[in-house]
Amino acid sequence: MNLNAPVSTTSPDGRTHVFPPPMDRHYRVSAGRVETRSLEAHIVDHCNLTCAECCSLSPLLPTWYATPESVVDDLRKAVKVLNPRVFKLVGGEPLLHPQLVDVIRGVRTTGIAPVVSITTNGLKLGDMTDDFWQAVDALTISRYPKPSLAPALIAHIEAQAARFDVRLNWKIQDAFSSMTRTQPSDDIAEAKRIYHDCWIRERCHMIRDGMFYTCTRPAHFQTLYQGERDFRSDGLPLRDDAGMLDALLAYLQREAPLEACMHCYGGSAPQAPHRIMRRIEVDALKARYP
Repeated sequence: MNLNAPVSTTSPDGRTHVFPPPMDRHYRVSAGRVETRSLEAHIVDHCNLTCAECCSLSPLLPTWYATPESVVDDLRKAVKVLNPRVFKLVGGEPLLHPQLVDVIRGVRTTGIAPVVSITTNGLKLGDMTDDFWQAVDALTISRYPKPSLAPALIAHIEAQAARFDVRLNWKIQDAFSSMTRTQPSDDIAEAKRIYHDCWIRERCHMIRDGMFYTCTRPAHFQTLYQGERDFRSDGLPLRDDAGMLDALLAYLQREAPLEACMHCYGGSAPQAPHRIMRRIEVDALKARYP
């Protein structure tokens, strides 16, 4: 049995999700901007759940919010060389951000993408104001086995989405990839293979703190290790100069693995059933890091 063979699942909204997703690394340049599938900003590191194998490492990271100004500043540089189809606000749990509507409105002023989407576990969607529903274009809602969303909350979400013309993508998330290593590797050949075969590097492009990353992992490892290890070299500084486009294309097409690949098994790592960790387990994991 091929454990890495693509598996298709169908969400309650009829969408088909293929995992691992197909890869396409042909980056087209139009009007001086690289066309990409998506770009995202993780505007919150923490979460209201403690999912085992969270790819964003949220159970292990401190409470943190991106300011609306920092997101906009990064995007004003990025928009000069990037043309993603969708811009995603991600976490952690982005609905925990106290200025979420301001962040969404700020993103729109940059013109970074025609669609502004939020990826959420949905648990707080019942608390969102009409301003939130007016601001966002789309929601990807991860459906976990536990805690499950109450039928009344699902009905409310669907009613609000219909009322404000928000596209819903219900995504069944009953398994997580076991990507994070307990100890970093020193096997460069393995890291090259992981990097070459990893779908995350083309589907999870990310901006953070003035950097563009082809993958979300370096920024989260940077926070996790609190400066004891440096992952910023895995990213590309967002510059406002004529050489930025060429630098971006070279970065996207690089063959050298990231430092983060030494700490990660990649997007096609074996999967395990979704589960919520107890606090004692989270504390034990945190103790491994600075």
